[in-house]
Amino acid sequence: MSKKSTFEERDQAMNVPDDTRLRSSRLITDFWALVAVWTIIAGGLFVLDFIQIRHVQQEMAKTEAHANFNKDQAFRFWGAKHGGVYVPVNERTPRNPYLGHIPERDITTKSGKALTLMNPAYMVRQMMKEYADLYGIRGHITSIKHLARDSTR
Repeated sequence: MSKKSTFEERDQAMNVPDDTRLRSSRLITDFWALVAVWTIIAGGLFVLDFIQIRHVQQEMAKTEAHANFNKDQAFRFWGAKHGGVYVPVNERTPRNPYLGHIPERDITTKSGKALTLMNPAYMVRQMMKEYADLYGIRGHITSIKHLARDSTR
């Protein structure tokens, strides 16, 4: 005597026709197919969402970088428009050897305070160096043109 599965025994006890068993089997197959399709759709939507979020992050980073660059440029243009700024001479701001050809590079106030002319590029460079940690934004000025120090001055 062969041992029958509990499903077959139950079906025989309930007099379930083969047609019903076939439909039940088909329902189970359809259910798992639906689960597979749903999983694929959900996974695809997750990947698309991930790609979209990454794209938005990159665009936000570019916008932030452009805003900071434009701010630095505006500061530099402001300094250039005014011909530079006179600042007190100290260890952080020594006299600029590249401005040695300007007759009024170094001046003294009536009270005896020594001032030196700071050009716009140096203003921006010093600002970036000293205040980079304040907002967590670092910048750097670079140029294609190399400045060689003239030893005859």
